[in-house]
Amino acid sequence: MPAALLLLALVLAAGTLGRTGRQGAVALALLSVLWLLANSPMEGPTLVHVTGSHGLTGADLTGLAGLALALWQWRETSH
Repeated sequence: MPAALLLLALVLAAGTLGRTGRQGAVALALLSVLWLLANSPMEGPTLVHVTGSHGLTGADLTGLAGLALALWQWRETSH
């Protein structure tokens, strides 16, 4: 249940990013890092194997996309 709530918060932060500026970018980045640490109950199949016991899953892509959006928003609001 906590992972699902964290995912919901991450999606809401991404959806409101255009209105929240740099504060939203920071919040999205923090939620994305937390998601990468807590997403194990929702990981799914491994898409890319990094080592024999580690890899990249679909759930990991959510956190990486969140970090990319946060960086993009941070750069857009610095002008």
